[in-house]
Amino acid sequence: MDTSTLRWILIVIGILIVAAIFLFGNPEKKRKPKASRVEDGESRGGRRRRKGDIAERREPTLDAGDATGAAGTAGDFGAEGGQGELNIEASPPPPPPRPPRPSRPPRPRQPAGPPPEKIVSLFLLARDNHAITGAQLLQATVSTGMEFGDMDIFHRLPEGSDRPVFSLANAAKPGHFERDEWNTFETAGLALFMTLPGPVYALDAWDSMLATARRIGALLNAELLDDERNAFTRQREAQIREEMRDFDRRKSRQG
Repeated sequence: MDTSTLRWILIVIGILIVAAIFLFGNPEKKRKPKASRVEDGESRGGRRRRKGDIAERREPTLDAGDATGAAGTAGDFGAEGGQGELNIEASPPPPPPRPPRPSRPPRPRQPAGPPPEKIVSLFLLARDNHAITGAQLLQATVSTGMEFGDMDIFHRLPEGSDRPVFSLANAAKPGHFERDEWNTFETAGLALFMTLPGPVYALDAWDSMLATARRIGALLNAELLDDERNAFTRQREAQIREEMRDFDRRKSRQG
């Protein structure tokens, strides 16, 4: 017998106990004694009662059927009115709780390396106040050889290394992309950035990032901006190239 059926049986038994107590537990409240009266005719002893005599009070009694039923009820539930031995098949004990599933161990994080010495960035701003959609972005990144990966952004990975040459993120907060929301994604701008030192020479990384930014800008009809979000000029391009040469020379001297 399952636990639910046993619970309902106990509820019904409890209701019967309350009803038995109410009906048979206090007969004086159930049956009020009638007022004194003078019987008309002869009494059972053959003596006629006078009007001044008080009629003999008779306590209410239970007939044989009620007595049997009350006795049976008391026998079933005990003299204290509580539950006695019930003829109910014992329910099986509940199964032991299942041990918790072992959680997957967290993926070991790569040890934090030294902070980058230099960060170089470019921005792409959609022209004419139009939005860059998720489908357009995916097509542009595939065409330029970028891969979606760590931190939920795109990366250019060199062969044989998991350190990106440069990366592409959303210019709007929070900066990353939701991989399951490409159909509804829209943004007004993108950010390309690289950290130095990287897996390749700084000048090579810069040339690759600049070429990719210009290609994606052409595919998405977006304007190329410098790190301060100003129009990217030839003078600024030449300045950054010189900075990259200086960085490579300094690193080569350091060994």
